[in-house]
Amino acid sequence: MDAAKFEAKLREVEGLFDETLRGIREDSVLLPSLVRWAQALDEARDKALSLSLQTKRRPAPKAAEEVRLARTESRHNKRALRLAMNRVDLYESLAPWLLEYTDLSLAELIDAMREEKDARASAERGEDPISRYVPKTEWNSLSSSERNQLALDRYCDPRRKRTPWAAGIEYERFVGYTYEKSGYHVTYQGALRGREDLGIDLLCENDACVLIVQCKRLSQEKQLPVRENVVAQVFGSAEFYRMCSGTPKPVRPVLATTYRLSDEASRFAGHLKVNLKEHFAIAQYPMIKCNVSRVDGQRIYHLPLDQQYDNAVIGDREDEFYASTVNEAESAGFRRAFRWRGGDDPEIA
Repeated sequence: MDAAKFEAKLREVEGLFDETLRGIREDSVLLPSLVRWAQALDEARDKALSLSLQTKRRPAPKAAEEVRLARTESRHNKRALRLAMNRVDLYESLAPWLLEYTDLSLAELIDAMREEKDARASAERGEDPISRYVPKTEWNSLSSSERNQLALDRYCDPRRKRTPWAAGIEYERFVGYTYEKSGYHVTYQGALRGREDLGIDLLCENDACVLIVQCKRLSQEKQLPVRENVVAQVFGSAEFYRMCSGTPKPVRPVLATTYRLSDEASRFAGHLKVNLKEHFAIAQYPMIKCNVSRVDGQRIYHLPLDQQYDNAVIGDREDEFYASTVNEAESAGFRRAFRWRGGDDPEIA
């Protein structure tokens, strides 16, 4: 067989080989052992290719070695990727709520985790959280009131880049504010408990009922609707709360989202009687919490950057309110909270 025919035959065999391996890998999620078979076949092909380069009419031992090394590295990388994908498939089958994050890129998820970690570290060092928004070059030239307002303005700036984690917390706070204005007592469980929120972002209660609210701030551009697993989660969370709390009040699941549900998820929600707030977009609202301490009656305001912000309850004591500006809060006799760290704080109520 001349060299041209040999090369053509080799390409034909490699094509068949690749097609066979592709089929094996597609089935490897259900049969992980197939990954090892694909690995063995890859190795056999590499040996055959390397041998052909060494034994052809004009041997190329250096090229053969380079091909062998390149193929080996590629094979190891592919194997690592396949194993990772199998593991992700397993995790998603065991924890369906992971699918909620499929609209986020890996970079976005890493940024979110890094921001959360940095915020915790800053709080543990006792740093004023507004220092992340007011650099040292501006700090000394401003009064404390001016620094607080400038930090708030920059925090609220719609052009500021937000991680998915931060954007989600902002949306939960906005939805909670709307319920507070409607007369509900709101516990911001998602912001306070993070990954341990049991699928409950907001716990809203009045004399008539308890609402278990889950909030989904989704991108209009990506057009990825809320799926059935989210509906099932908020329904299950409401049932779990009803069972554990022993409350005699009706417990109702609510799903609020900036986008919409898929058609199937909407039918699912209707059957499970999950109340929906679709296309419920975040809007500008007064964010400063002006709180009256139960301990000594001090009038204290909390910025949304402060660590005790989500613990502060507004509306259950006279004179408490949400302010739009630092000047509005301070003119009403409130001063900013001294404490920014987590844990018990006598300044909040």
